[in-house]
Amino acid sequence: MSILSKRDGDILFLSLNRPEAGNRIDPAGIAELTAQFAAADPLAGGPAVIVLGAVGPDFSLGRQRPAEQSSDPLDIVREFESIQQLNEAVQKCRAVTIASVRGRAEGAGLSLAGRCDIVVVANEATLSFPEIPHGIPPTIVLSHYRFVLPRNLLGDLIFTGREIEGRDAVQIGLAARTVVDAELDALVLKLAGQVAGYDRRSIALVKEFLARSEGMAPQQAPGLGISLYANEMSHRYLKR
Repeated sequence: MSILSKRDGDILFLSLNRPEAGNRIDPAGIAELTAQFAAADPLAGGPAVIVLGAVGPDFSLGRQRPAEQSSDPLDIVREFESIQQLNEAVQKCRAVTIASVRGRAEGAGLSLAGRCDIVVVANEATLSFPEIPHGIPPTIVLSHYRFVLPRNLLGDLIFTGREIEGRDAVQIGLAARTVVDAELDALVLKLAGQVAGYDRRSIALVKEFLARSEGMAPQQAPGLGISLYANEMSHRYLKR
């Protein structure tokens, strides 16, 4: 199986399971992950937290390229649309998502982890976007990180393929926390348990705000926030 899935109470663990291929994300894995993230609904009995990790020494070396790349633009569009659908499913997921990254995380693999709400990286991990050195224009990766990283830093990472050590990932905006490899699993489990124990409706409201404010003009976001909050507080009052 490309993806291992294990539910433990309020936490769902999803693991990339192609260690022999550097956990490159193949079409089957893309479909499975997309379905899992899209279906998660903590307010309907689904997991409150999803932890995305990997089996083996590396998180992911990116997408699995076809044995023979089609020259038909429509085939290429369909392939990359499926990857983008997965990215969007992670970003819009109603559960809180945590990426647990050790070893190498490259290209589309690193981009996938970066869509999670919380990214925790082992100090010993190496993060990179190696597409340009391999003659590939990483436009889907750029469609996300263009709005996340400063242009001069993004340019350095994209145009040179420079590897970043996990211990530096927080400083440059690629992770929320870093920890020594031996403590990674314990920290991620602690965070997942902590979040899963909080009020689900409050978390659901924040997730809804984040999803609906995506691409919204900054001056419009406060109005959305006020409206969502007011409706939620009214609902709670009427439920008393």
